[in-house]
Amino acid sequence: MSTTAQIIVNIPTRSITKPFSYLIPAHLSFAAIGWRVLVPFGNRKVEGFIVGLEAESIPGLKSILDVLDDYPWFDNNMLQTAKWLSNYYLCSLAEAMRLFIPGQSGIKTQKAYQVPRALDWEYTKALLRDKPEEYRTILNYIYEHGPVTLTDLAKRFTSIEGMIKFCLQHKLIITADTVSKRGKANSTMLIKLAVSREVAAQMEKTLPKSKTAQRRLLQALLPTQELTAAELRSLAITQATVKKLAEQGLITICSVPVFRNSYTAAQPQAAELTLTSEQLQALQHIIPAINTGAYTSFLIHGVTGSGKTQVYINAAAEARRLDRQAIVLVPEIALTSQIVARFRAAFGDDVVVMHSKLSVGERYDAWRRLHAGQAGIVIGARSALFAPVSRLGLIIIDEEHEFTYKQEETPRYHAREVASARAKFAGATVLLGSATPAIETYYQALQGEHRLLPMNKRVDDIPMPAVTIVDMRQELAQGRRSVISLPLQTMLTEILAKKEQAIILLNRRGYSTFVLCRECGHVLKCGHCDISLVYHAPTSILRCHYCQERHAVPDVCPECGSRYIRYFGAGTQKVEEALKGLFPAARIARMDQDTTRGKLAHDKILAAFAAGSYDILLGTQMVAKGHDIPNVTAVGIISADTALNLPDFRAAEKTFALLTQAAGRAGRGSKPGRVVMQTYNPEHYAITAGAEHNYQEFYQQELSFRQQLGYPPYANLIKITVQANDETIVHRQANQVAAELTQSLAMAGASIIGPFPAAVNKVKDIFRVNILIKTKDLPTITKQISTMSIANQKNIIVDIDPVNVL
Repeated sequence: MSTTAQIIVNIPTRSITKPFSYLIPAHLSFAAIGWRVLVPFGNRKVEGFIVGLEAESIPGLKSILDVLDDYPWFDNNMLQTAKWLSNYYLCSLAEAMRLFIPGQSGIKTQKAYQVPRALDWEYTKALLRDKPEEYRTILNYIYEHGPVTLTDLAKRFTSIEGMIKFCLQHKLIITADTVSKRGKANSTMLIKLAVSREVAAQMEKTLPKSKTAQRRLLQALLPTQELTAAELRSLAITQATVKKLAEQGLITICSVPVFRNSYTAAQPQAAELTLTSEQLQALQHIIPAINTGAYTSFLIHGVTGSGKTQVYINAAAEARRLDRQAIVLVPEIALTSQIVARFRAAFGDDVVVMHSKLSVGERYDAWRRLHAGQAGIVIGARSALFAPVSRLGLIIIDEEHEFTYKQEETPRYHAREVASARAKFAGATVLLGSATPAIETYYQALQGEHRLLPMNKRVDDIPMPAVTIVDMRQELAQGRRSVISLPLQTMLTEILAKKEQAIILLNRRGYSTFVLCRECGHVLKCGHCDISLVYHAPTSILRCHYCQERHAVPDVCPECGSRYIRYFGAGTQKVEEALKGLFPAARIARMDQDTTRGKLAHDKILAAFAAGSYDILLGTQMVAKGHDIPNVTAVGIISADTALNLPDFRAAEKTFALLTQAAGRAGRGSKPGRVVMQTYNPEHYAITAGAEHNYQEFYQQELSFRQQLGYPPYANLIKITVQANDETIVHRQANQVAAELTQSLAMAGASIIGPFPAAVNKVKDIFRVNILIKTKDLPTITKQISTMSIANQKNIIVDIDPVNVL
């Protein structure tokens, strides 16, 4: 009797929430829960995940076509985590399981052409009699090799569009989908001696002089007994020569796997370090917890430069000693190389790297190494959390406060919450580390949900940098209108004279943040988004940072025809221009989204800056986190209060964290550090506490504010966004949803806020209206929302625990 498999199909359709039944054919009887398979779905072939098995056979069921791997892809821990994620974040199980696959899909489907079986060839010959000979040639090729993709045909033949159109119209060919694995193993040829060195040496001497290439190949093989394909090419030895020696039985040709890895060079020598007393004290709590094999969560609250990374390395070493694996998360791809270098120095090739800037092939190879147990530590951004580690013992989340750990598309998970769930299922330890912990995390630690481990001193007792707050209102009053204040200019002059380095932070890219007509006040906005266009100087274009639409700069105002168009606000390009004007001899590197589009672009800029190739590193928030460069003695923060003006209850927290992290880049070596913060709001507690490196002061004031308004950590938030391309329709539907929620959740004690337009109420021609729900009983509320099927509607987004309420 055939077994029936319950399969979740991997297709991006939110309305499909349940598994489908398929028969497991006899030749695939080994397929079990956790396997990835290929199944027919309608007229397509799609990827599916087996999530259940039934012994009974149901007549009329379709059968699984094939398996996609040589092993089950999902283990029990991965399946448990996916199911938890689906329930908590109200997404489909397919959306949750897709997170565990490099590229989010294991197959690639392409349209192809084939000749139908019942084709009347006599009719075809008559139909093509007056057509060019190439029509018959291409048709025969499709018949012999079909299904054939359009790409393949275009490589072999020219001007195929007319022929394809004609043959489709007369049903000489039909379309069919071809399915191939998206992630494929890479391999290379290896040549080995098949005889002893003595025999090979004797044969080399007896070969006639005319066999020069064969003799050279044997000579090259004698020292090491094997050669790679690259070594063969360097010796200019052809495949024909290799084949002849193989036919004589002197060598064997084999294929060996090649693992693609962009970080092979990131392996410096491990430095001998003496742990500080605070590092030792933290590890005295962490290492016993790892040994218990039970879930434990720690919050390492360590000031910038206190040595948290070394604690992570020692904790990972303990997990590896126990033959358990570790996941290390960093908030930005820009931070990956530095921490990879530290870990590779300690663990060598036991480290693999995963993040979205790597190719699917590189991510697939990392997955294969982890599956095969050939690596025990995975480092990356939030997607690395879903790596296939079967013996999970430790999850480290560095800079746990960062909002980049929250995914802003479905499923809208937070890495911190998913890490906790996965660690609980695996009996693993979680380390959360930050100089500026999230308010919720620190509150939970004080409530006993995490064990708090303070690290209040920098390594070697290096002092925290001195901070100067510059009131930009006073700068204006004194007639100084430059984006670079006098105190910042003075500081940069001094450090450049000493051959030291500086980091300048401005969390806005572009040249000018908006363009305005001084005659009528019109601001140039994107036609598809409710947001002002940003001027980019090098290309002299206006760009929307939401839909990436580009516009030429108009000569006259489109509203009133005036020529008085002016640029306002400052972005990184404008600051770069100002710095070059003030310090023409300084070598300046800019690091923002415009300069880091290429693969590993962040790493190249940072490596050059760390090597001393640049004097000043200017950039957005990516320059403010995690970097440890001893010669950086100065940090300038251009606009410290940018985020404070946003209508977001987390605005102060985001500001304080960014200021503290940026200031922490200065003075990490033997030279003292200095920081200049420029602001128009110097009295705000986020600014003053950041300048004093005083987390406790900020936490107490922020917690009081949150308690008064009933915001996290005193309640959970759910944000529901209704979207439509018609403004009237979106408001009508949002009002209807809000009324249904109010009626349904009235007895559960939830508070409904809204509906209200999003801060940017139109993006890519789609209008957005938000509804906020506050609750102290999240499980009850999410269960009720689930029964209402709100989350399954195409134009409604449900975001559990949003970090952005705009």
